[in-house]
Amino acid sequence: MICKRCGLCCTKLDVMIINPRSIRPDGTVDPADQDSMIAKPAGRRCPHLAYLGEVAVCTIHDLPCYKGTPCDRFEAIGPEDGVCLISGYFRSLGSAEL
Repeated sequence: MICKRCGLCCTKLDVMIINPRSIRPDGTVDPADQDSMIAKPAGRRCPHLAYLGEVAVCTIHDLPCYKGTPCDRFEAIGPEDGVCLISGYFRSLGSAEL
């Protein structure tokens, strides 16, 4: 799916994320660090979410520690070249506030 860069997934979904305190300067985490993944509850903005104007960006998306995380593995249903449906879903619920 084509992400609309709205940030709603990063706010409205309940997911495990990389603990910001666990990220090393080289962008990795210690595999033995049992606190490297933390729960990000639904309705709470992900600490890795930032905005460039109105465009949502993940500040760790290009770091090695992001690979294999639930966010990295998240897949939306629909055609690969179709616009994201999740944004529309959250907005239809009146959940557009970030």
